Amino acid sequence: MPKLKDISSLPNDATELLEAVGYLDAVDLIEADVDELLEELVKANEKLGIASDTPTEEALKEWQQLVEDSGNLPRKEESEEKKTNQESTEEHASSDDEKSDDKDSKEDDSEDDTHAIDDDSGLVNFEEDPDVQEMLAISPEAIPLDPALIRRNKLAVGDIAEGQLLTQCEGEIEINVVTTARRAKAQRRKSDASSTGLMVSRIRSFDQLESGQHHVKPLEKGAPRDVVAPSANLNAGLTPDSRRFVRGVMHPDPVKVKVSAFFAVLVQLMLLANFIGIPWLLIHEYFSGENMAGWVIGLAVALVLSALCYLFWGISARCRVCGQRQFAPKKCIKNKKAHHIPFIGYIFPTALHAIFFKWFYCTYCGTAVRLKK
Repeated sequence: MPKLKDISSLPNDATELLEAVGYLDAVDLIEADVDELLEELVKANEKLGIASDTPTEEALKEWQQLVEDSGNLPRKEESEEKKTNQESTEEHASSDDEKSDDKDSKEDDSEDDTHAIDDDSGLVNFEEDPDVQEMLAISPEAIPLDPALIRRNKLAVGDIAEGQLLTQCEGEIEINVVTTARRAKAQRRKSDASSTGLMVSRIRSFDQLESGQHHVKPLEKGAPRDVVAPSANLNAGLTPDSRRFVRGVMHPDPVKVKVSAFFAVLVQLMLLANFIGIPWLLIHEYFSGENMAGWVIGLAVALVLSALCYLFWGISARCRVCGQRQFAPKKCIKNKKAHHIPFIGYIFPTALHAIFFKWFYCTYCGTAVRLKK
């Protein structure tokens, strides 16, 4: 059955408004009562404000005409052909019933029917198709249409589709073959649509909404957020262009960030001292004859201790927003606001900036994080 959202000629606001009142299929819109549907659309648009203009009867009839002109509905000519074929089939079936007195006569009649179908080149037997046979095997039993339903919906005889025998199809006929695989796919789509969490039992009508007899339970109050505003004298006498102008969101643990920044700076200074100092001490010992072993061992031990402190406390500081480690090396593209010194990197300048200016830009997300209230 064609959906309203699949009809491109129908305006978007009209489709949304019709779906809001429960009209999803094109056939439902065509068969709807104009006065009742218009009243529902006006109420829905007043509450939801989907369409800029209030729907009118002319606009609703225009929408119905657009749906009819879309070509997605069953053609009346096909319905008339089905009706004619059904009448001829019923006459043929009644004559067969009169002749079928015993089993032998039924077999003779079936052979005669098959022969008659073969003689008429315009008739086609679709039950010989394997897909149609599979469809018939899984199809439920047809139930006659209730006459009360016809009277209640004021349906004419021509509005009711006629049944078509698959063994005697004539002319251009379109058959929607539903096999086991296609039915499973349709059930999966229906399951996906029902998994959106929408509870139909909790949907209220517009009349219930206007009655005022409803109560909405407020949400439970959560834990208060730790939002720290900067103090009044924090940036007194400083311009926003100055590096000493403390900015950004307050970090929840500024002491931890300062300790991590200190050990990040210390381990890099000790690495530089060992890289330059130990060769210089060895050269000095060679030319002067003095014993520099104690200094060499001291520098090496200091480097090891500072590296251990860096591993335990130096890489633990994280950004307030993105949660990335600020003083740990990571191979990725850094933010353009990140503190950087050529040939040195990002960790050392970020740590120095956090120690001396009490704020820094996150290396990864670029957010300004302050360490002072």
